[in-house]
Amino acid sequence: MKRGLFISVEGIDGAGKSTHVEFIREYLQNKGLEVIVTREPGGTVVGEKIRELLLTSEHMHHNTELLLYFASRQEIIRQVIVPNLEAGVCVIADRFVDASIAYQGGGRELGVAKIKLVYGLLEPTLTTDMTFLFDVPLSLAMDRLSRGRELDRIELESREFFARVQNTYHQLAADEPQRIKKIMTNHPIAHTREQLVRHLELLLAKER
Repeated sequence: MKRGLFISVEGIDGAGKSTHVEFIREYLQNKGLEVIVTREPGGTVVGEKIRELLLTSEHMHHNTELLLYFASRQEIIRQVIVPNLEAGVCVIADRFVDASIAYQGGGRELGVAKIKLVYGLLEPTLTTDMTFLFDVPLSLAMDRLSRGRELDRIELESREFFARVQNTYHQLAADEPQRIKKIMTNHPIAHTREQLVRHLELLLAKER
């Protein structure tokens, strides 16, 4: 059986990535593919308990945060992502390893080398077939976060923190342009979706 596609969506909080996850799912389903969406942290019994700790606990050491994210990731890889990919199901991951590089490596200033060291402990290590990096000017992302709902521990971080996260994402996209596709979300939604369709069509064409 042909392996399913593995796609992730990334971006700083407030970049609007969640708005487009359902569009990507529906687009692939309309192409006749079976699709599931996962989220990080979470997605398993253990992962959801870790998610609550990560988003609500105060005074957590940066290394603890890093290791908890990867603990949750290990569970969802073995329980959800790998079995579905092997069964030919496409997996859309709402955040994956790039998020740890950006948030803990960049935002927390732990450095990319430390994140890659922990990444190497995963069984198995996975790389996405394509990653969509949703991006907006930092001021717009901060404005979006300030509206409405109660913010979690990560979303309450400083502007300087998110600037480091965003800069790290930009560097990742520059280093891996074939895998990571940057999509600006401060344009009309139709324009954003045109870009998504173009990249998805190219990905599907490669898999035929």
